[in-house]
Amino acid sequence: MDIEALGAILRKEKDTGSLQELPVEFCEDVREYLESLEAEKKEADERWSEHVEDEIRSARGKAKDIINRRIGKIVKLASSGMKTPPKGMLEEEERLFEGVKHHVEEGKGRLFALMLGEKEGESEEVKEKRSEEKDPSWHVFKTAEPLPAEDGTEELHIVRILEDLPTFMGTDGRIYKVKREDVIMLPKTNAEILCKREVAERFEGKKENGGGEHEIEK
Repeated sequence: MDIEALGAILRKEKDTGSLQELPVEFCEDVREYLESLEAEKKEADERWSEHVEDEIRSARGKAKDIINRRIGKIVKLASSGMKTPPKGMLEEEERLFEGVKHHVEEGKGRLFALMLGEKEGESEEVKEKRSEEKDPSWHVFKTAEPLPAEDGTEELHIVRILEDLPTFMGTDGRIYKVKREDVIMLPKTNAEILCKREVAERFEGKKENGGGEHEIEK
């Protein structure tokens, strides 16, 4: 893995609406690449160290952008009612897909319950699927929790945009062009502002009383 390979993967992810198939060891390859750059930086003189730092910053940005775009595609696919994960997903992405799908089914059950007066708050279809699950599914949605901050930057939150928004700059210095139904990762401050304005909703995963529950926070 190198900066050119990351750039090529990012360009392809931008140019297609479907998920491209990544190498099974993609995450490990990126981590090893970044670790090698960090090691090179420690051994380099001041001038070359600045060059390596620029490459590290660029590589991290490209990697985050790749994951950001793929998460958006995965959430849309899972929310569409697709039964099984499409080809091309990494193992952790498949867990995210199943978690989102489970979350959407639970939400539909609660909405039907409100309309039809069901006491359990779930449709019969959701109840049946829940009983068939061997393990609680709360953990598969863990990738929707905030991503930890790095190098003084804010943690990232996954949000779904509820209406078209004008282009804006995030606290991370990036320019965001978003529209209704986009699912993106934003710095915590920007996510909180949009949620307070009720133009976005934030995914949050949590465990309660030994069971599983997912919620979308507005």
